[in-house]
Amino acid sequence: MRSVVALSTRGRSPCESTLLQGHDFFGTPRPHPDGDRLAVVSWDHPDMPWDASAVQLVPLDRVVCTVHDREHMTLRASGPVQLVAGGAAESVGQPAWARDGSLRFVSDRTGWWQPYRHSGRVGTDEAPRPLTAMEAEFHGPDWVLSQQTMAEATGGSLIARMTTAGRDALVRLHSDGNPETLAQPCVSIAALCAHGDGIALIGSTPDEPSTVWICEPEGGARRVRPQAKVALGAGDVAVGEPFSVTGRSGRVVHGTLFRPTLGGTSGPAGTLPPLVTWCHGGPTSSCQAGLDLTLQFFTTRGFAVACVDYAGSSGYGRAYRNALWGLWGVADSEDCLHAAQFLAARGDIDPTRMAIRGGSAGGMTALNALASGEGFGACVSWYGVADLLGLVATTHDFEAHYTDRLIGPLPQSRRLYEERSPVHRADLMGGSVLLLQGTKDPVVPPAQAESMRDALVAAGTSCDLVFFEGEGHGFRRADTLTTCLEAELAFYRRQLHL
Repeated sequence: MRSVVALSTRGRSPCESTLLQGHDFFGTPRPHPDGDRLAVVSWDHPDMPWDASAVQLVPLDRVVCTVHDREHMTLRASGPVQLVAGGAAESVGQPAWARDGSLRFVSDRTGWWQPYRHSGRVGTDEAPRPLTAMEAEFHGPDWVLSQQTMAEATGGSLIARMTTAGRDALVRLHSDGNPETLAQPCVSIAALCAHGDGIALIGSTPDEPSTVWICEPEGGARRVRPQAKVALGAGDVAVGEPFSVTGRSGRVVHGTLFRPTLGGTSGPAGTLPPLVTWCHGGPTSSCQAGLDLTLQFFTTRGFAVACVDYAGSSGYGRAYRNALWGLWGVADSEDCLHAAQFLAARGDIDPTRMAIRGGSAGGMTALNALASGEGFGACVSWYGVADLLGLVATTHDFEAHYTDRLIGPLPQSRRLYEERSPVHRADLMGGSVLLLQGTKDPVVPPAQAESMRDALVAAGTSCDLVFFEGEGHGFRRADTLTTCLEAELAFYRRQLHL
């Protein structure tokens, strides 16, 4: 059981005080500047913080503890803990104290992650007040704790990242609830904070990779460092085109199409480009609109790339995010297939030359899409999940019950775990497969990749497995990434007869 504790920062004080306990996880502890209260987020298995979580207020007292005749100052909980927001059907996050002493946080109680304000006083029964009423997201899944997508600027105005239709914007929130969009070039914003009279953010534009920007109070932005040198000219960058389609399942599927682009070149007359369908990981994550050099590696070589925000993706509200509950391994793969078929029917790509790729959870999505037997002729899985029961057995505590919502609790749902594991669907995969795997992967151990390869070979399907010594779950070394991309490109050209 985890707990929130107060530790002295002066010398080697032995004083320690438990401020809050009784939950499986705590995140983003934020003490009030006066030191008399603490805001913190908590959640419990089987939920992830984006499923169900709570913001709690803990009243605090400063006390003196005496150890070996020496006095040390510390904090202790001084009264009942107060629930500010949260519950079984509400995700909250980003508690922060405003200059006026009020507490700010985000909640999706209305179906979208929106900013709220509470007085921050302990012992009141007031309801938090929403600061907007937009069908937009002001928060993201807490894969990394203490994310910050809102900040109080000079003068008390609130600046925030707002996500709509797969694009990020920087907005100022006004008392009438209508966000004012601030001029700046980034379409993907990872984080922001107050800086001087303005805002600093980490963001990427459609044609520049992620870097640090300074945004001025009245709009406008400048890079902290000179523009990164990228070996792409102005006419070489593929810019994303959002699309939405209602698939055969009846679900709306969102995605972004990047057309093949390289200045001074064009495809053979009378032909359509091959497609690589991009499955993001998570699965509670999303595609990003900013420049992705891995994606551009393929568009500059004649491929169209479709990034699909399948059911369960973030950025489209709680209902869309929860649409994968009970359907992981089914809805995600169906949505990627339906998106590719939509682009083929629209005349954007060649329906006879379609591939699919993904990493981690996205690797499982890609493999299961290949098992549909429709459309895809090649699949590349970067350290992809192949055995769901194996994943549950080896995963870490944060995700220990993640699949309870996405598939179902064990042992009752064991049959579903087996049916949706790519390793048990190898006989349905008609296309060829390339598996890229690290030898030190603690999430998807090498044995999973070996089992997947053996199952495919036994089923008569072509499969190449390449191991990378010392790499874990998510490759880091430049030589590994270069080798993988070159191998993936050669694989597509061979399997799609390019």
